[in-house]
Amino acid sequence: MNIKNFAIIAPFYLALNGCFVVVAGFLFYGENFDFLVLLAAFLATYSVYSLNKATDKVEDEINQTGLDTKSTKFFTWSAFTATTISLAIGLMISPSVVVVLLTPMLVGLVYSVKLSKNIPRIKEIPGVKSVSVALCWAFTGSILPAVTQPILWEKVFLVFLYIFINILVNTILFDVLDMKGDLKSGVKTIPHLLGHRKTKRFLLSMNSSVFLWITYCVFRGYFLNYIPALLFGVFYVYFLLFYFLKNRQLRSRAGLMIDGEWIPITLLMIIF
Repeated sequence: MNIKNFAIIAPFYLALNGCFVVVAGFLFYGENFDFLVLLAAFLATYSVYSLNKATDKVEDEINQTGLDTKSTKFFTWSAFTATTISLAIGLMISPSVVVVLLTPMLVGLVYSVKLSKNIPRIKEIPGVKSVSVALCWAFTGSILPAVTQPILWEKVFLVFLYIFINILVNTILFDVLDMKGDLKSGVKTIPHLLGHRKTKRFLLSMNSSVFLWITYCVFRGYFLNYIPALLFGVFYVYFLLFYFLKNRQLRSRAGLMIDGEWIPITLLMIIF
């Protein structure tokens, strides 16, 4: 694979983005970064998306034309290795960290792998695919930085909510771009259920709801230093929605522009 294709296919980029989500969690709570926690989060995210790459060959061949999808063994073994190292690091820190890391891993397993003929994968349950992804990212980003020190649970819930809305909107946007491949593989997502126009309205409404979140945080005096960075996240998502819903054929660009959104958000949080 050339560098561009590898960057889009391999889950390294998503794992880096997941790591930055956890960094944002530490910033939200005013805590110093724990390098081992960040490394464990990186590996956990990498393992989940490597497994997904190994099981989603049909969808990827359709949705990401021209990409090499012959690396099933590589992604399977790298997912197993990353899982093992991530959990080992978690055990070094705290059993609570292991529980938090295991949660998205187990969800990712049921999401990607058909464990029984009678039990569908999570992604095959209509409308559940995007919600499960957003829940896992929000759970890890909000809980992992909070398990080693006491944090006000109202703040934890608010951080969870912001991450959940952001990831849900971005995941459903990907579902719009991947409708053809998902349908062929038997996966019915929210865009299939609502249609393109209603999905667009839903995504715009969800993203706009973050303004209520920000208003509440300002009223409570939470995260005030980070409001400019969080507003950037809202307006960047608006840009993504209008750009890719109008240009749905630009799937390869979406992988780079959407999957790495939390990198600039977190860097702006550090600056502010």
